[in-house]
Amino acid sequence: MPPPAQPDDPGRGRGCARLHPLMSLRPLRLAVLLALAALLVVGAAALAACGSGSSNGGATSDEGTPKPGGTFTFPLPGEPLSIEPLNAQDASGLQVAHQVFQGLTKWVLNDDGVLATEPDIAEKWESADAQTWIFHLKTGVTFQSPVARPVTAQDFVDSWTRVTDPQNQSYVAYILAPVEGCDDRGYQTDPAQGLSGVVAIDDQTLQVTLRYPFADFPATLGHPVAAVTPVEYIDQVGAKAFAKKPVGTGPYAVQSWKRGRDITLARNSTFWDAERPVYVDEVDLPIYDDVETMWADFQAGELDCSQAPSDQVQAITDGGEVKNGAWTARSWPAAALYFVGMNMTDPTLGPSLELRKAISQSADAQAVVDDVSPGVAEVAGGYVPAGIPGYKAAQNPYPYDLENATSLVATPGGVPTLNYWYDTSEDHRRIAEVLVTGWSGAGLTVEESDYEWGTFLDKLSRGDNGSGSQLFRVAWIADYPAMDAFLYPLFQSDQSPTGSYTFYSNQGVDDLLQKARATTDAQQRHNLYAQAEKLILTDMPAAPLYFYRYFRVAAGRVHGFTVDPMGTTDMRAVWVE
Repeated sequence: MPPPAQPDDPGRGRGCARLHPLMSLRPLRLAVLLALAALLVVGAAALAACGSGSSNGGATSDEGTPKPGGTFTFPLPGEPLSIEPLNAQDASGLQVAHQVFQGLTKWVLNDDGVLATEPDIAEKWESADAQTWIFHLKTGVTFQSPVARPVTAQDFVDSWTRVTDPQNQSYVAYILAPVEGCDDRGYQTDPAQGLSGVVAIDDQTLQVTLRYPFADFPATLGHPVAAVTPVEYIDQVGAKAFAKKPVGTGPYAVQSWKRGRDITLARNSTFWDAERPVYVDEVDLPIYDDVETMWADFQAGELDCSQAPSDQVQAITDGGEVKNGAWTARSWPAAALYFVGMNMTDPTLGPSLELRKAISQSADAQAVVDDVSPGVAEVAGGYVPAGIPGYKAAQNPYPYDLENATSLVATPGGVPTLNYWYDTSEDHRRIAEVLVTGWSGAGLTVEESDYEWGTFLDKLSRGDNGSGSQLFRVAWIADYPAMDAFLYPLFQSDQSPTGSYTFYSNQGVDDLLQKARATTDAQQRHNLYAQAEKLILTDMPAAPLYFYRYFRVAAGRVHGFTVDPMGTTDMRAVWVE
């Protein structure tokens, strides 16, 4: 996948926070590498999300009274792999699943642009130790037609049991890996026994026991894989039929899925949540293979929103259509990060903090952004992006400072030639050129090499076993809105070899992360994660470059549209003139 793309690329992988192949995203275990062949917050493939408003920030505040009815046409950036909880994992599939299915919790973009975790089918929950959780379900929640029956706690037991059954081969079961009875992949350790950690106390009460304390567990349950499904109906109609036209509890129901053409959703006339009105009668989702065709169709008036080619973002933003209100153009923060990893087992890099500081301070992140994603991506001040609860700006103690970097490099004997690796892609090549120029300005000699994706991962995963990795590019997209989704899978000692490929290990960081995971008070937990982030950055096993953003253009008739940091959109808020 070639030109600059966005973190909502259709080729999503699996893990706790996706490691993009081309911009790097997760590989096996709790981190999966996604082949994001084009990944710069403005280009090719993206989530079915479009923008409303004209400035950066959180939720949109549209003027006028919402008008029910009408059809909203918005493009999907590729054929979904799946649109039901068992395997919804790519941008298109996740977008559809979020409209059709619901879980115990949901992600809500607040007015400050932060993605909060709030009750959905659960009315409330509690845990004294962050390991045993009690969820109290709302009454009156019903499945869509033709199932049309109330949801009970046992439905969650059955749904999660189905997802974690290794025979069903769910690619996103890892989200439920913390549950007792699962292994690190999220598969049941004893299928004959089922999920021992999930029990229906009564129709409205669900008890979940985890393998370890995890205070952000409710945040993970906003992912569609944890949504409730009518398992007895799936058994009745068959898995293949259900996958084509699944039934959930959400505000929209699947009318049809014509592969290679489009998906049609209709407003669920019996939607249980009367407090949250659903305005649009029908959502048409045509499927696109490339952003250029999508953009052309938007300009021709065939779509209500679109992504835009990266080289046209500035012209669109400054153009007459936006100024006269015919279009709205906007970018939103994405829960995605691009950084330069450093192999801490390398005999040159590992022992020398001064060298790692110099690499960070001579990595010209602003020049990278200006070259590959002008006006959209933003220089990263740490590992956790805006929009994530607890985010703190300017955490990096070694931001770009070429003069200081030069003084650090000017040591007796000099520094041997270093290597910088990336997977083959024109965008990664351009980024490498900018980085090498900055490093050269500080007196460092860095040679760049590109490898086919599989070879790239194989070489990085070998660490000190003869791979020779030193500097390399990585990109990461979180699966749930929490600081944990960035810091734990990337930098915890057991996770870093397959998360960030840095082989970073610091017992103080591990202790802080473990303590944070067990801390139920949100403010205290965020403070602990921030301390861990600061400590990691002080060690500098990875130099943060930039945070991705979602850029969308929408027709002026579209209101109430936002894109959250996970790249999804709540269609209930949308209305059209």
